Amino acid sequence: MRLTLFTIAAVVALRLFLFYSGNAPEGTDFMLVHFLAIVTVVFFTGHAMLAEDRMARFPDLMRTGFTNAAVYAVLMGLFIWIFYSLIDTEEFPRKIEERVVALMDAGRPEIEARKGLVAMFTPFNYASITFFSLLAVGAFNALVIAVIHHKVLRRLR
Repeated sequence: MRLTLFTIAAVVALRLFLFYSGNAPEGTDFMLVHFLAIVTVVFFTGHAMLAEDRMARFPDLMRTGFTNAAVYAVLMGLFIWIFYSLIDTEEFPRKIEERVVALMDAGRPEIEARKGLVAMFTPFNYASITFFSLLAVGAFNALVIAVIHHKVLRRLR
C-alpha cells in the first residue's frame, strides 16, 4: 500500500507542477501517466507479494493488484474532482465556450447547445469517468500481471 500512496503522491505532484508551470495537459493526455502508474503499482505489489511468499496463489496476486489499483483509482478520482472544483476552475467553462461556438457555427441555437454542455462538463462527471476508466484498466492489469507473475516470474525466483 505504501507504493500505491507514493505513486499517487508523485502523480498528483506532477499534475500540480504541470498546471502551475503553465503546461497543463489537454484532455486525455495525462491518462498515459495514469496507465503507467497503475501498471507500476500492480506489478510491484505482486512482485513484493512473491518476494514475501514464493508460493503465493494466483487469486491472492490478482486481489492484491486489484486492491492497489482500486485505491489508486478512488484517490485519483477524488483528486481530480478537487482539482477541477477548487484549483483549475476555468477549464470546464473554457471547454463549454469552445464547443458552444462550434455548435453555433453548425447552426444550433446557443441556449440548446449550452444546456447540454453545461450538464456534461462538470468536475464530478470528469472525475467519475476517470475513476471508472482507471478501475477498468486496473482490473485488466491486475489480471494480466497476476498471470505473468504466476506463470512466468515465479519460476525465475
